This record gives sequence, C-alpha cells and structure tokens, in this order.
Amino acid sequence: MPDQANDHSTPVAVELTPAKRSIYTLGASYGTLDGPGISASVERRYLNSRGHKALAQIDWARLRKAVTLQYRIPAFTWLDGWYTASLQAADEVTHYVNSRRLEFVASRSGQYNDHLDLVASLHLLRERWAYNVADDGGGAMAPIDYRFASFIYPSLRAEYIDVDDRMAPRRGTGGVLTLRGGKGGSAFDASFVQLHASLQWFHGFDADSRLIARGELGHTFTRDVLDLPPSLRFYAGGDRSVRGYGWHEIGPKVDTDFGDYYTGASNVVTASLEYERYFNGPWGAAVFVDSGSAFDGRRPDMHTGIGIGLRWRSPVGPVRIDLAHGLNAPDSPLTLHLNIGADL
Repeated sequence: MPDQANDHSTPVAVELTPAKRSIYTLGASYGTLDGPGISASVERRYLNSRGHKALAQIDWARLRKAVTLQYRIPAFTWLDGWYTASLQAADEVTHYVNSRRLEFVASRSGQYNDHLDLVASLHLLRERWAYNVADDGGGAMAPIDYRFASFIYPSLRAEYIDVDDRMAPRRGTGGVLTLRGGKGGSAFDASFVQLHASLQWFHGFDADSRLIARGELGHTFTRDVLDLPPSLRFYAGGDRSVRGYGWHEIGPKVDTDFGDYYTGASNVVTASLEYERYFNGPWGAAVFVDSGSAFDGRRPDMHTGIGIGLRWRSPVGPVRIDLAHGLNAPDSPLTLHLNIGADL
C-alpha cells in the first residue's frame, strides 16, 4: 500500500490460504527381490493450531511388507526441527530368510545451519528372524528355527549437504555420519556400538558432464555379529553400493539347500567413481566402476563391478538405468539397476 508509506516504510497486507489439511498418496512398485507391490499413505499436515502432524503409511509387496505410524511436533528450543514418534511393523520373507520386526523410535531433529542437520533418537527394537538352511531329508523344508532379540539403543546422526542443486548436483559434497549403540539380545546379554559414514562428491567439468565419487565406511564393535538381528548388520552389493552384484550379495555367506545365504557383517567399505555426460538435451550416458565388501575381521574381500548407464532428465527427476558386470564371481554375469530421483 504505497499511499500509506511513512518514514521509509510501507505497510504490507498479506493474505494466506491454508494448504490442504490432508494428503493422500497411492503408488505401485516392482522389484526383483520384492515382486509387485503397492503403497498408500495419508498425512494430516496440521492436527491443531500448534502444527502437529500425523502420518499413516503402508508398503505391501509380495515378499516385503511394512506399516508405519508417525506423529510429529514442531520444536523451536535450541534448534528448529521436530519431535517425532514413530512405530513400524515390517515383514520380509524370501527363499532364505524370514524376518519380522517391530520398532519404536523417538527422535529430536534440528537444523544447525543451512547445510547441517542433526538428529538424536532412541530406538526400541523387537525382531524375529530365521534362516532357511536345510530340508528335512525328503526335499521339504525343515521346521523353521526362529531367533528372537530385543534391543534398546540411542542413535546420533549428522547430515551435511553443500551442493549447487540437490536434484542433480554439479558441485559440492554431501555426507552422513551415524553413531549408535546399545544392549539387547535374546537374553539381553549382547551389546554393540556401530559407526557408519558415507560421502558423495560432485565435480562438473562443463554444463553437460560431471564426475561423481562415493564412499562408505562402517564398523561394529560387538562380541558376535550373529547375535545382532539382520537389520543391525552391514551389507554390500546392489544399487548405490557395488553394481554388478545382487542385493546384499557381497559378504559372509553360508551354503544352504536352497542356495547361498548372505548373513551380513560387522564391517563395510565401498567406493564408486562415475563419469556422466549429456548429449544436447535430456539424454545422457555414464560409465562407472564400483568396489567394496561387507566383511568380518580386518581384511575385506573386495569385489569390483564395472558398467555403463543411460541417463534421462525426466519431468519427475533424474532417471538412471545401469548395466553392470561383476569381476569377482558374481551370481549373475550382468545386473540391471534402475534408480529414479535425486542424487541426495
């Protein structure tokens, strides 16, 4: 209202329209491990005048299922962020593992600055799992011997992102550092401390090409990693790990009547280098080399994969299709990897 200006100030009238209170989503998916699946969620973006939020979500695939309930409260003391309470029930059944998990998480997140976000959380985990490792002598499955474990542990997480474009960065770095540890087990006699770090670096040569480097390190301090449920172990292989190998294929394994079972490990190390170039439009190509291992002890059994990829800057974000070959006795001579979405 310029006509009401006075002493170098101008009154401003702002009219706000409330956003939709509820958001409903429905999606479909397909994965080589999970099979066909659907997902659905409903979010109440403001339950009251204090900005509380609630979310209910279901992911239902042939081999993996999860139901999540979440409640969030805005937090302004110390750092702006959220108090969050969530409860998730998850079930995974494959040809070699049968796992069911119930986890409650209470967390406090905060934005330290424009690049650094911090999260402190407390986890209560109850997990049941079994290995399908033998038949009954007549070709049928033997009775499943389930293991049970309960764990309580705190977790600290720091995420740093400083890039020019989060959807498709051409300059900058991003990384996550996580420290967690606690006590539990079937008789509450197991304990662990786990440190995990991941880093991504982006360097653009010009408007159409860039170099991407990724790395990951993780270590678990524990008496016996097999006392930990599968969700608390490290794995390697597959998308965003070591392409050219199947999901969780790299690492300790046991031979079973139904193939190899990859048990997970106490350590993980992976590295990746990728060159990407676009050609006069939204289409491009990439070449890459990945290497890494999930391992126990001090010496990793490194597995390397090489490959080529197709890139598309689609209206919904980057689409990456990669064809990779593992150089260290992979289960399959070629693997196909599909990723849709931002790099960070």
